[in-house]
Amino acid sequence: MKLIALKILNITIFAFFIISSGCSQNHRVFIAPSILIHNSTIGKGLPVSVKVIDSRPNNVISKWEDGFKLRKFTIISQGDLKEIFRTRTRQGLTKLGFMPKKFNLKSDRSLKIEILNIKSHYQEDPPKINIRVKANIKATCINQKKNSTITSQQAKTVLASALLVSQMRAF
Repeated sequence: MKLIALKILNITIFAFFIISSGCSQNHRVFIAPSILIHNSTIGKGLPVSVKVIDSRPNNVISKWEDGFKLRKFTIISQGDLKEIFRTRTRQGLTKLGFMPKKFNLKSDRSLKIEILNIKSHYQEDPPKINIRVKANIKATCINQKKNSTITSQQAKTVLASALLVSQMRAF
């Protein structure tokens, strides 16, 4: 009888281990930032050096676990966010008529994008989970030694990009 009880206990512990470890996963998400930009000649072919900095302490976007701590997962970005943001920024500047270049401290015009934070928050509302994603980004534009900085917290609308573009234009 003790042998049967011991086998049942071992099977139960083994099953619990399998179930709990199966629900613990790492997920990779592809982040594709975008902003609607129409083709324009506002940049007049002016060169702009572009630099992207990822200031986040790590690559984790989110960690979640249920109330019983049986199911949990971690979400990280699939690609290098610096390269993704650099590519998208250069594409946007090109559509606006600028000529994006590699970052150079001696450039008359430069745009520095700093990724400050990307986090998500999960709230269970059975049978679904509500997800909120928050991203904080800082953009610094230098035009002939004039400096303008704006953060995503300051600019809640797309008008921030228009401000930066207008700062880049030559006088």
